[in-house]
Amino acid sequence: MASPTPEQLRFILESGILAPSADNHHLMRFDVRDDILELRYTGGSLPEAGGYKRVLAMLSLGAVSENLTVAASRFAIQADLALFPDPLRPDLILRVNWQPGSVAVDPLWEEISRRHTNRSVFFRGPPMSHEDRSVIERAATHVSGSHLEWLEAPKLKPPSLKLIRLAEGERFRNRLLHEELFSNIRFDVGWQHTCEEGLPPAALGIERPLRHAFAWLRHWPLMRLLNLVGGYWFLGWRAADLPCRLAPHLGLIAVDQGNDHAVFAAGRSFQRVWLAVTRLGLALQPMPASALFSFPGAIQEGIPKPLQQHLSRGWQAILPNRQPVMLFRIGRADSPATTTGRMPLQHYAPEFEYYAP
Repeated sequence: MASPTPEQLRFILESGILAPSADNHHLMRFDVRDDILELRYTGGSLPEAGGYKRVLAMLSLGAVSENLTVAASRFAIQADLALFPDPLRPDLILRVNWQPGSVAVDPLWEEISRRHTNRSVFFRGPPMSHEDRSVIERAATHVSGSHLEWLEAPKLKPPSLKLIRLAEGERFRNRLLHEELFSNIRFDVGWQHTCEEGLPPAALGIERPLRHAFAWLRHWPLMRLLNLVGGYWFLGWRAADLPCRLAPHLGLIAVDQGNDHAVFAAGRSFQRVWLAVTRLGLALQPMPASALFSFPGAIQEGIPKPLQQHLSRGWQAILPNRQPVMLFRIGRADSPATTTGRMPLQHYAPEFEYYAP
């Protein structure tokens, strides 16, 4: 067998779209031909290199590719990945060649459909055992090119929390980021339902008594008024500092250089970490803002220069000579009643004829 059967390919592709993405939007299409799969970027031109939006795109692509790889291993099929394989086709962001029979089944394939973001404020203990922590570390190092760092030591956690709070608060203080944040929240579906694209409010972990107030924060005149009395500081503390402070574990994926290939590898590693965390029965929430806003190109994307420089210097003091790309917290929490949905496979592969389940 040189390529997956239609039933197998359907499973692999649906596993790919279950990967996390920025605000639950996958800007891609699958082109299926013989023993090759191509992914095309559908968001127009890719964001400029060096900015946080480009980093988000590469992290998401890395997560999708890792899901494809892990899912293909279920059928003893190896996925050979080529990032930007054709310079004459800038929308072609990934090519996958299927190689049969030479790869061991990766048990993480079972976790792909179970993985989800948990935004509960309180993550409980107890802390992970040494064995469980080693499982996550092995998952991270399975893909070379990035580094898993733990930020729980007394000399690391307080300065990390400060950077996290500053970056998250900027999402409420900066009008451009405020609009970006709330434009992706689907208030139209209400607080009881999910949606196929965007973020359903019910998945945000907002306590019931605070939901009405949170919905009002999407109105910039009100948010601007609240910021006069430090509203952005409180929201940064509530949205990021407090949850990270209470979580038993705070981790970070970093790279040596923030180029496309390194960030792509970091996306693959982070996805493996998340799948391993899911396999251990633990909860995870990504907290990327402080890492993303520290990239130099973030200034051209609306991040104030003093904040970008402060974040960059802060992370260099914590992790010399490394660039953080993704922070996350881990702990124990009840599964959320509502998680984000996905568009059907036909949306991403309209020309692919596959068998119905």
